[in-house]
Amino acid sequence: MTFRQSVEPLRPRSGLTPLVLPRLVIHRLLPVPALRPWVDHYWFVQGPPPEAPTHDKLYPDGGVTLTFRGLDTTRPSAGWDITRRPVAAYTTTVGASLGIRFRPGGAFQLFGMSLESLSDADQWHKQAPDDWPALRDMLPSLPLEERLARLDAWLLARAEASGPRIGHVQRLLPLIDNGRFTIEQAVANHGLSRRTLERTFRHQVGLAPAQMDLLQRLKHARALLSRSEPSISQVALACGFHDQAHFTHRFRRHGGETPAEYRRRKLAQIYKA
Repeated sequence: MTFRQSVEPLRPRSGLTPLVLPRLVIHRLLPVPALRPWVDHYWFVQGPPPEAPTHDKLYPDGGVTLTFRGLDTTRPSAGWDITRRPVAAYTTTVGASLGIRFRPGGAFQLFGMSLESLSDADQWHKQAPDDWPALRDMLPSLPLEERLARLDAWLLARAEASGPRIGHVQRLLPLIDNGRFTIEQAVANHGLSRRTLERTFRHQVGLAPAQMDLLQRLKHARALLSRSEPSISQVALACGFHDQAHFTHRFRRHGGETPAEYRRRKLAQIYKA
């Protein structure tokens, strides 16, 4: 099966809450259900250059992104974005960009490549699927819905070719997402050693299981802090931290600002948007 042959009829697509940055809104859309164990969402942004450089922090969550930039230009490009620590994203030109956001371990399952290989442009070009250049070159000429349909079909073809499965990472992600993860329980309930668990996560996700757990708890905290309620102490307890002081220390260490500073900044962005 090729991605050209398997494109389904275009239909309205479910979306997620847009990501609001200063002077910039990133729309997020869901892939077909068969891809969701490995693909979290597609994102799309299009617009003129902002009046001033757009900047905000992007936080790691164990996922990676395959980004197509400059889709409305004569020189589009594509490549992998792998973030392991908070970074400030500066955008001096927006144009049209489209990304595939993979869930932790999803890119490994679909492409069979470690994060080290994906982050190396030469390795990716050597090991990428044969139909990758055709897909990359075709997307700029298509309307958005057909771009997304082509990406669905291309990734479904990868799933059929590589036979991805629900591996250890995918089975443990719901526990991590819901704050019910411990390494001891994972080792006891999934029939693997602590060393195997650590090695699997580092190879497929680039992080240790405990690091993934912390990043997901901080991600949940940021979602709660983006509202005026609950209180910061309530957020701390809801996200599995011992107390507000412990939460503030971890949050500032990983994001460079306190929970209160983050809340003020995000609420101001949402209000202006």
